[in-house]
Amino acid sequence: MEKIEFKEIIELFLIRTLKEIKSGKDVPNINFKFNEEGIRLFESISKSPFKLKDYWTPNIDKEDIDYLKNSIDNNMLTIYVDDAHKFFDYLKDIVNESIKLYDEYGEIKFARNFAMNLMKHIWLRMGVEDFSNVNKFLNKQLQFVKNRKINIKEDEQTKENITKRSIVNRVYDETTRSMVFTIKEADREYELPHVLYDIDDNGVCYIYAVQSKKGIKDKKIERELYKLNKDIENPNIHPSKVYSIILFVDELKKKGITKIRVPSIQVLSYDYHDILSKQVYDNLKKIESKLRNSNNDITREEYEYVLDMYNNMYEKKDKISYLKTEELINLIYRLTEHDTNIKILNDINIQGDYLDVRLK
Repeated sequence: MEKIEFKEIIELFLIRTLKEIKSGKDVPNINFKFNEEGIRLFESISKSPFKLKDYWTPNIDKEDIDYLKNSIDNNMLTIYVDDAHKFFDYLKDIVNESIKLYDEYGEIKFARNFAMNLMKHIWLRMGVEDFSNVNKFLNKQLQFVKNRKINIKEDEQTKENITKRSIVNRVYDETTRSMVFTIKEADREYELPHVLYDIDDNGVCYIYAVQSKKGIKDKKIERELYKLNKDIENPNIHPSKVYSIILFVDELKKKGITKIRVPSIQVLSYDYHDILSKQVYDNLKKIESKLRNSNNDITREEYEYVLDMYNNMYEKKDKISYLKTEELINLIYRLTEHDTNIKILNDINIQGDYLDVRLK
């Protein structure tokens, strides 16, 4: 199993990742401001670079360090790094622990490519408070990826006709893992929306999203789910999401987890989905142009994949923002109507950036 080294991850960050972030092409442009101690760390590594036998390894130089210093855009959000050694140590450990986690799920990751991909996207998970203490944020991300409290790699029975499993997410997703419940009745199946979650060292479960996916659906089973709306005054959330979060809370109780936190916002999410919207538009136009060419080699599956991405992402940033913030919070409040042993402790955005929930 591959792993990344300390000097190596610093070199990759300065030579590749920083410039990709600053371009704003794939992720929102943000600033990284290091103090003098951090600059001295970079200078020392430029003089004593990482070496790997029989492999070409890039070395940072004065131009890379100058680029970092001069890349600050006052119109963009800034991450202030007061302890560069700890900052990169956390990133190194997150990369290596993530590679282990993916390996457990049967996915092989090449350390360098994965490190650059993760370092480009991990900031999408930052909340408002995280920008004031980036190392605290990274410490929490490391706790998340190392946690195995709920880590079900194969389908398991959770109720008579329902299976559960956890899946490992992509680096651009809101969390490291998702829980997937599937209802199975005779020859029918219905995959419920995925619950995107993480758990820290204190046994607190963070729920960042409940997302509907394209998985197997069945109209008969879906009609039965609408029974959950009975006696609900304003049933404005799809019952499949309601049932998914009910089942997930049951799993938390089985594991003795009684504390849930639901964030109000991930700061860069809206701008990120604006970038995705432009990308899927460009991709659709390119593939349609190729299809007009009689010599094109585009398959129907490729076209349908690009079209599906377009339909899901183009000009959907406002809807996605609503689903990840207001609807998610409403879903937690809706949960209390189905389980009186669930208590909400605070008003979000008035008493903190998280909704704090307790399971009795």
